[in-house]
Amino acid sequence: MKDIQSVVRRCQQGHLEAFTTLFNQYQSRIYDLATAILRDTVEAEDVVQDTFLAVFQKIDSYKGESRFDTWLTAIAVNQCRMRLRKKKLRNILSLEQLAPNRLFRLAGHRDTIAEIVHQRQRRQTLWDMVDQLNDRLRLPIILRYRYALACSDIAIILNQRKSTTYQQLNEGRRHLEKMIQQQEAEFQATFVEGQ
Repeated sequence: MKDIQSVVRRCQQGHLEAFTTLFNQYQSRIYDLATAILRDTVEAEDVVQDTFLAVFQKIDSYKGESRFDTWLTAIAVNQCRMRLRKKKLRNILSLEQLAPNRLFRLAGHRDTIAEIVHQRQRRQTLWDMVDQLNDRLRLPIILRYRYALACSDIAIILNQRKSTTYQQLNEGRRHLEKMIQQQEAEFQATFVEGQ
């Protein structure tokens, strides 16, 4: 949307059609984000409702210090975090919804069926590993590699310093590298034993 700020201003002035415009513009993005974090479509629908209820109630507190979509995403992530804390949800990320080639880049050539299957298995394994991380590391990785958000936006969304976001992303990647190395070592040990 070109001039989201004018829509937000109209919403702050009490124009319900402006709120409807915001809802229509962002509901699918919030649903997708909530589904990626919670891995539950019913919970994700509830997060959409709770997020926009919070937006409706707090729209006057939006001062334009960050982009509106960043402010909105922060509200949605906080709604998801509350649900994770309350219900201690720890389900796998849906790989079918994850944008391919974010963590594993494909070569410029056409891949064979075997290569495509292998790449999907690697992505599946990687996102299974991401799910094993605690939420402090998992959420920044989801926001960075699924939504390609800038670290400054992730910091705003998670209500922390940008340096903390960088640290969490680096720490998360280091954990993932160790997990991958451990898995490869276990595979090699199994392969050698099988000979």
